[in-house]
Amino acid sequence: MDASYQTYLELLRELSGSLERLAQLAQDKASAVRQDDLIGLDEVLKQEQAMTLNLRGLEQRRLKLASQLGLNGTSLSDLPGRCPPELELQAGQMVEQLNRSYSVYRSCADMARNLLELNLHQIEKTVAAAGVDPASPGAGYQSPGVEPPKNMKTDFRA
Repeated sequence: MDASYQTYLELLRELSGSLERLAQLAQDKASAVRQDDLIGLDEVLKQEQAMTLNLRGLEQRRLKLASQLGLNGTSLSDLPGRCPPELELQAGQMVEQLNRSYSVYRSCADMARNLLELNLHQIEKTVAAAGVDPASPGAGYQSPGVEPPKNMKTDFRA
């Protein structure tokens, strides 16, 4: 049984590392936004998406292990009290580390989100100042007005 708890704590350590990596990606995202680096921002978003899939896998593994250990519905703060006595200290430290990692991530993610929102508002103001309603469909784009030749059309239903 101790081995299963040890595996659970290792999974939480891995989760903490993933949150730290996401925090770094949020900082990279903010840096790309500050530098108006759309290619860099796109790369960070791709990495963030991959990390999100990784987190989904970690959560599925965590739920399975929690079920095996009878920890369903146990809050993170209650985990040390539910572990075997010899792992209680280690579990407490892991909970603290995970909470710190989450706090750092949340702070970095909020900062990046606020920076992105600020830049989007500035873009909307610039578009509106140019006399275009940013809410109108296709703002800044005109429909081609000319239909392509029949041999250039594709039937995707085939």
